[in-house]
Amino acid sequence: MAIIGLFDSGFGGLTVARQIRKQIPKISIEYYGDNGRNPYGPLSQKTIIKYSRQILDFLAKKGPDIVIIACNTATAAALNTIKNEYNFPVLGIIEPGSRAALRESKNKRIGVLGTKFTIDSGAYNKIIKGFNEEVEVFGQACPEFTLLVEQGNIEGKEVEKAASKYLSNLKDTGIDTLILGCTHYPVLIGIIKKYIDKDVKVIDPSIEVVLDAKAKLSEISADINGKTNLNFYTSGYLTGFKEIGAKILGEPINKIEKILLGQ
Repeated sequence: MAIIGLFDSGFGGLTVARQIRKQIPKISIEYYGDNGRNPYGPLSQKTIIKYSRQILDFLAKKGPDIVIIACNTATAAALNTIKNEYNFPVLGIIEPGSRAALRESKNKRIGVLGTKFTIDSGAYNKIIKGFNEEVEVFGQACPEFTLLVEQGNIEGKEVEKAASKYLSNLKDTGIDTLILGCTHYPVLIGIIKKYIDKDVKVIDPSIEVVLDAKAKLSEISADINGKTNLNFYTSGYLTGFKEIGAKILGEPINKIEKILLGQ
């Protein structure tokens, strides 16, 4: 029975878990949402690496075949530092999203929405230009998006106002492709699309990273047709996680435990 571990600063990684359920339905999931210490976007790299190690150490005890860092901020801050510290593959989400955007872009002008840390780190810019130096990358930090999703606000005036503000900054860039560079953002995809040109292709990196995970599981001969267990852990409130998380995952969250992992 194969197990995928994954973690995020909160609810966002559930968009990746949702993709796992679509693409690899007969596999077990161990998910940690660090809602109690969310958001990661304003934190220092040192702190994000510390939190990521704590969570990976916890997930390692669950016997995962692979772990996905289902958080763009943690991927940008910690992946290169910690990916070789464990006896299982650790996948990030930025490179898969970059590859998908490069496939779709015709004019080599790509937009990225992300947390302050992800945008300031230039992680997408570095990876995309590593594949193709001619591509222009336009980043836009959207700190309110993560907070809104964490509060369960996925529609309404507040979300519309934030989307209008952030997307207006990309209006004159000529992008033909837009990466949702935070796993919280696919939850808001309907509203985001209202504030960009209808011809702009929107990329959800969760689709691509799960394809990568499936390939990696095949490479290590993991059984992806076994028993399915869905276990969730959070550093936040259990009731809120069950209610908001179920809406994002698209199915009930039945097994949930509060786990605090140091400071």
